[in-house]
Amino acid sequence: MKKYIDIENQRYQYQVLDTLNGYSIEVLIVPNGDIVSLTPRVASQLNVTLPENYRLQSCTREAAESELARLAELNHWTEMKEP
Repeated sequence: MKKYIDIENQRYQYQVLDTLNGYSIEVLIVPNGDIVSLTPRVASQLNVTLPENYRLQSCTREAAESELARLAELNHWTEMKEP
């Protein structure tokens, strides 16, 4: 599973998680361990740029991870390497 982080704001980590209806991009709030879906409203609060045709849910993990990679590129996030 790939995770991304904004080097300038390491408070949040972005990843794909299983949901009831498929897969979605989620935000881990590092200081308290809370996880929240990256909805347009949450993205606005975190100053995350979403593409015009952003998909909140995907049917496959591959599609969700592709969307996450696109977000990472758009927002200049860095992929986190597993230790």
